[in-house]
Amino acid sequence: MLFRLMGRRLRTGLRLLARDRFGLEIARIPEKRADVWYYEMNEKLTRRFLHFESVLRVLEDVDGCIVECGVGPGRSIFAFAIISQYLTRPRDIIGFDTFEGIPPPTAADGVENAHKTGWWRHSVDNVGDLLKHNGLAESFIAEKVSFVPGLFEDTLPSYDSAPIALLHLDVDFYESYKTALRELWPHVAPGGIVAFDEYGKSVWPGATRAVDEFFCEHEESPVKSDVADYYYVVKRREV
Repeated sequence: MLFRLMGRRLRTGLRLLARDRFGLEIARIPEKRADVWYYEMNEKLTRRFLHFESVLRVLEDVDGCIVECGVGPGRSIFAFAIISQYLTRPRDIIGFDTFEGIPPPTAADGVENAHKTGWWRHSVDNVGDLLKHNGLAESFIAEKVSFVPGLFEDTLPSYDSAPIALLHLDVDFYESYKTALRELWPHVAPGGIVAFDEYGKSVWPGATRAVDEFFCEHEESPVKSDVADYYYVVKRREV
């Protein structure tokens, strides 16, 4: 009972935050259905939402789309969509994922993660349904959100869409981070941001190692968010 009450208060708090900070009224979700998985909010996820909002505000003068590698159930894409609609620059959102669960880890990812192959298995249709059932307008999904299924080594090298204003990496493992950074960093716009979900977290050693190895060869380096336990890199602007 206590946890249900806390959950209701957090959701009410998020609606008030959206109203006061964004001038946005978030409709109450209709009665819950047993066949629909709903996004939940807690303290960590609320801070994550604020982190995304602060990053996107920094990017208001940077052209480009939002790209996420590692979509999972679509919770981050949902946040990007909600926030981008109420900033001055709504953006296209592209999600890359196998949509068949996370691939196998390597030795660089530590023994703790050896059993996680196949976690977060959500199909493209499932993610689209989750976005819709959690209140994102179908017209926005159709016009602004697209998904690219497949392994990163097969899909990312052929990326040819708009410059990337925000690249969000939520890919867990060493090889996935290395591939995403190698293939997509050249497409990040000057002044654009690469945000990391697992960097600096001890349970994901491969993620931290991959990011550090990549940026030791670049002028940029990760900085920590002011509002949450997440890191990001800002791509240097041309002088």
